[in-house]
Amino acid sequence: MNKKTMAAVAFAVFCLIAGFLALLDQYVSFGVWFQTDDIHHETIALSLFALALGLLIGVVSGRI
Repeated sequence: MNKKTMAAVAFAVFCLIAGFLALLDQYVSFGVWFQTDDIHHETIALSLFALALGLLIGVVSGRI
């Protein structure tokens, strides 16, 4: 694994952790993990999860 691939995987893991923490903050603050009525934390978390998934797909396909 070269440095570019390791950096992409590390950033993907960071995005997954940050998305989880955004949802955890909502759970601690409001008592619900995912709420579609108010899409503040959910937008952040879903965007981070999508970015991480895209990075990991790029690593697996050999594009990164």
